[in-house]
Amino acid sequence: MNNKRSPEYMFICAIILLIGFGTLVMYSAGGFTATMKFQNYAHYLMKHIKWLMVGGGLYFVASRFKYKNLKFMLPGIIGFTWMIMILAFALNPTNKPDRWLIIAGKNWVTTSDVARIMLIVYTAYFLDKYQREISDWTFMLKNYTPIAGLTLFLILMQPDLSSTFIIGAIIFVMLLIGKASSRYLTILVTVALLAFSVKIGTSNYQRARLINWLQPTEEIGDIQQHASKLAMGSGEILGRGPGSSRLKNGHLPAAHTDFILAILGEEYGFTGVLVLFILFGVIFHNGIKILQIAPDRFGLFLALGIILNLIFYFLINVAYVIGFAPNTGLTMPFVSYGGSNTIFTLGAVGLLMSIAREASHGSTTYQKRMINV
Repeated sequence: MNNKRSPEYMFICAIILLIGFGTLVMYSAGGFTATMKFQNYAHYLMKHIKWLMVGGGLYFVASRFKYKNLKFMLPGIIGFTWMIMILAFALNPTNKPDRWLIIAGKNWVTTSDVARIMLIVYTAYFLDKYQREISDWTFMLKNYTPIAGLTLFLILMQPDLSSTFIIGAIIFVMLLIGKASSRYLTILVTVALLAFSVKIGTSNYQRARLINWLQPTEEIGDIQQHASKLAMGSGEILGRGPGSSRLKNGHLPAAHTDFILAILGEEYGFTGVLVLFILFGVIFHNGIKILQIAPDRFGLFLALGIILNLIFYFLINVAYVIGFAPNTGLTMPFVSYGGSNTIFTLGAVGLLMSIAREASHGSTTYQKRMINV
């Protein structure tokens, strides 16, 4: 990253600015809750900084790791992912499915975060190795579906419908761009719609979320989304000022996690929200540039999955905070408070930098090229 005009340099600069801005907003958004629960206004800030340090270490290792070696490590990665997902159920003291791997009473990791990265790597590997075969829908059904399908099923049973949806969307777009069989993709969409319909129909919690979104003006309307809109609207152009949010003081649940965008809008106004969109725009633009110079097909699709992961989480979070989608509980990358999500997302960014590094120092010419998949 010696060239300050290089896409990886611009990408990392945007990530650093996003982390800094996000940490500032998160400190303010979580202060009231931290004081009420832990009698320490900075409790969430200190934990967030610890996670950023761990994530930074993982980023450092991943950025210097030869991403091509992931292909040889993939069986172990898949086995490890399934193991911790099964352990999350086995070690849960309530004997019910759980999103967290709980050891000695402590939440260690959200298993869907591990599964998300695994499925991105697996899909990139599959699209690379079976470039000719993926146009055959029966081949895809027999060879790709078992691993991807079982992983998504385990996430759905936790139950984590929102993570299942977004991970499914990421790998669907990867398969679509990779020119997988259109008949197979149609089957995937059909099965997904049926599975989600059954899950929502049999889950009072998920059904209530959907009804709350569809009836925002009724008494059963989503209180969080209503408070979120009030917060963002009150920020106007320049906002109330850093730390001056009123809705964070017990009026907006999950202010420092799911609905942190509302606090950002209240304190920094339209200007702050615009800055956030610009930073994610820079991340997307330069991420695509890195993708275009990937040394090989595996690197190209791995980069694509990582970029989609960042942008999809951002867009879905924005959508439900402003009421365009039902509340999913998905956090905003590098802005919301969230341990394992921050750690594994930083690790994924490290892999993206590994792809860029190999492109600039490897055998390929470091110049923009069109995607040829």
